[in-house]
Amino acid sequence: MVIGAGAVGATTAAQLHLAGREVVLAARGAHLAALRGTGLRYVRPDGTTTLRLPVVGRPDEVRLRPDDLLVLATKTQDADAALAAWAWQPVGSGVAATELPVLTLQNGLDSERSALRRFATVFGAVTWSPASHVVPGEVVSPAAPIAEAFWAGRYPAGTDPRLDGVAADFADAGLALEVVPDVVAFKAGKLIAILPNALDALYPPTALRDRAAELLRDEARDVFAAAGVRVADLLGESTLDLSGLVQRPVPGHERGGGSTWQSLVRGGTVESDFLNGEVVLLARLHGREAPANAAVLTRIGRAAAAGVAARSLDDADLLATLPQLAR
Repeated sequence: MVIGAGAVGATTAAQLHLAGREVVLAARGAHLAALRGTGLRYVRPDGTTTLRLPVVGRPDEVRLRPDDLLVLATKTQDADAALAAWAWQPVGSGVAATELPVLTLQNGLDSERSALRRFATVFGAVTWSPASHVVPGEVVSPAAPIAEAFWAGRYPAGTDPRLDGVAADFADAGLALEVVPDVVAFKAGKLIAILPNALDALYPPTALRDRAAELLRDEARDVFAAAGVRVADLLGESTLDLSGLVQRPVPGHERGGGSTWQSLVRGGTVESDFLNGEVVLLARLHGREAPANAAVLTRIGRAAAAGVAARSLDDADLLATLPQLAR
């Protein structure tokens, strides 16, 4: 059961479906209507396929079974509501929260906390995917032959033999997954890497934007050190073979930007509260400050609320947001 049909969720579901695995996809809004009406237009480097995946809009539209795995693939800002909706669905003589594991694919460090409030078994994961979802009913997945990569472990720490089975199913579907014993450290490493997502959504590439990105990352490293959060080196500590995860050109479907950019383009909410906002939260909890991440969080929050177009702001706006860059 894949909950969330955006770029990551739809790609994961499509790959599993094409490999002959049973999978049901949960979607919403215009995307749900398109999936029900014409199917998923799945765009890959070797061509476009229309997939008729089983799709639902609500938890009560599917009957969960004791051997199911819930894969939570919503955006981070939507994760808690989805977890609340699915946790108490009947499974045999119990409910999903007690009978089924949930695999969380969100960025940031918050979804696993939300999941563990309800679910007895939580598998956290880091997701590495260049897929894009901007148009309802369509997902562009340009990496091949491996479509996506994941690092997963039991939350808050440890492994679980069931993850070995998930890794095998994913491998058969062109999805690489490594089981790691310290998934929080890997998620912290990913968080450091994608802190500039808000900058990517707001500003076109410039040397100033590059400097701002390093400012955000350096500040986050200091905050994580103060909070006692280990930050893993994803590539340096991983044994996953990523040589097959190659982003290939898909004519007419060039990737415009990361997940936050895609959210602005669609006019939706952004996940920056759980990226830059996570750094700000940890700083405040440990008697520190994170002024650069706080300023960027405020700027993208205002921009999303006002419907500012993606990458429509300039270096002058960036300097006003982060005046320390002028020093």
